[in-house]
Amino acid sequence: MTSAVAGEPRRRSTDADLLDLISGLSAAELEDLVESLPLPVAEALIEELHTVEAAPPLSSPIEQALSMGEPFRTRPQLEFLSDVMVRAVRDVENGIDWKIIVQMPPRSGKTTMLTLYTPAWIRARHPDWSIALTSHDGTLATSWGRQIRRWAESGKLGPRVKIAPDAGAVSGWETTERGQLLAISSRESFTGRGARVLVIDDPVKDFIDAHSQAARDAVWNWWKSVAQTRLEPPSLVIVTLTRWHEDDFVGRLLSADHDGDPADWEVVNLPAIAEENDQLGRAPGEPLLSPIIEETVEQAVERLAAVRRSVGTYTWNALYQQRPSPASGAIFNSDWWRYWTRDPARATSDGRIRYLDPDDLSGGRWLDSWDCAFTATADSDWVVGQRWAKSGPNRYLIAQARGRWTFTRTLEAMRAWANGGGPYGRFVHQRLIEAKANGPAILDTLKEEIAGLKPINPKTSKEARARSVTPECESGHVYLPHPSDPGNEWVRDVLLPELRDFPGAAHDDQVDALSQALTELREHGRASLTVPGARRGSDPAPTSPVSPITRAASRSARRSPLRVPGTPPVRSVR
Repeated sequence: MTSAVAGEPRRRSTDADLLDLISGLSAAELEDLVESLPLPVAEALIEELHTVEAAPPLSSPIEQALSMGEPFRTRPQLEFLSDVMVRAVRDVENGIDWKIIVQMPPRSGKTTMLTLYTPAWIRARHPDWSIALTSHDGTLATSWGRQIRRWAESGKLGPRVKIAPDAGAVSGWETTERGQLLAISSRESFTGRGARVLVIDDPVKDFIDAHSQAARDAVWNWWKSVAQTRLEPPSLVIVTLTRWHEDDFVGRLLSADHDGDPADWEVVNLPAIAEENDQLGRAPGEPLLSPIIEETVEQAVERLAAVRRSVGTYTWNALYQQRPSPASGAIFNSDWWRYWTRDPARATSDGRIRYLDPDDLSGGRWLDSWDCAFTATADSDWVVGQRWAKSGPNRYLIAQARGRWTFTRTLEAMRAWANGGGPYGRFVHQRLIEAKANGPAILDTLKEEIAGLKPINPKTSKEARARSVTPECESGHVYLPHPSDPGNEWVRDVLLPELRDFPGAAHDDQVDALSQALTELREHGRASLTVPGARRGSDPAPTSPVSPITRAASRSARRSPLRVPGTPPVRSVR
């Protein structure tokens, strides 16, 4: 199907401009104008006004979009959505409620079609209907309300749509026929206002929110106690989003385990790459074309293949194919993880996301944890190094190095991290290396170069070791780097999927490094100190007598553990 592009605004005649001006007059002003004109001119004007008033609104959201004179590229998925909206609105006009869920990948045109052109088309068709636009971000919803108001003020929604003189702000305005348009966050109340049409677009912000039980509950409670109670029957509810989690808002709407009847909802599911029984009629493997750029089917396939490689299997299946995997893995639950961020604006009051400057952990316990591989081939295991810091009961994953490396390249990476090449390496004085695979050879090679090397000889299985550290994870004391901070994409793309899928994942090297670090940080219930340059093993370096002052300082340090700014004091555990 070829695409149509609306580009330059249509040229308007002087007569059209005059009609727009006249249509804004009150009844008394229009009567005075007609009486002041010569009779033939007045009759012609009245006839033209009747013609304009009788002109029907455009037949669909797609036609509305193409009439705006703004850049717009149609695609099969957008024409499909437009047809569904036409059916829905006609049913509402005939007294039938409609609830529809639209699941599509990012940047495929769903938001533009369903939060801008569909509400604009409905407003032109029904100036008296109240419309509510909601999103996780109230400012984003406000931008949609502002744009629709601009179209109304410019006459692009037809002569019937007139802004009331006391219409209010762009986030909440009214037509002269008392049809409201409200734009708010999907956390806000709209007490005192109703909605014949309710649009809920991406009610959760991002991966972190979607994997937060509290955030998912907040959206669900808003829907049950706020949004549903404001519907004016017969009503139209449009929910549009990309899937992040199997228990997200749509997951609950379609689950018999939650309030409501899943059968009430019509579902439009358009994955990036078509699968069996595609609603658009695409053959399996056929892509959605981008409405943002001009591209062939072959180019779209290449573009999406690159996206899939970039985002990883879990994110691809969830966001692009609308098939989120269960967050509850066999051992680790995605809801357990907490996150630290360098961006204060991301921090949350519930402590799930904590602002942190790792320099503030300089007095905590730091270590590196390495899991090594035998060989470096295209399908071999990965070499993984993780840098951890502990402060009070909290463990923070600071950084990770990962690659399919040869023995020589692994040595280079370890030397670089030990000699300040890795982030905050100056704080690290202990380095754990599993004494498996290349581990013994690495220990033997580096023991005279790097201080603080400690061989780890696991006595139990990988799964048993992972299960042993779940208490720290489940209690909310393990913080991972926030995936949205620059450079932390690996958390979302490779670490979290491996943690979730373990022990069934293709690789387990990150899990091994994590469980090794958390086990060491737990040992003896208190921190230990490894002095750079000291020798370990059977030939320890001689120790100097400890002075009373040193012992007093040590006791004081144990009584006053390091505290991260903004967190309550934590008792030492010995």
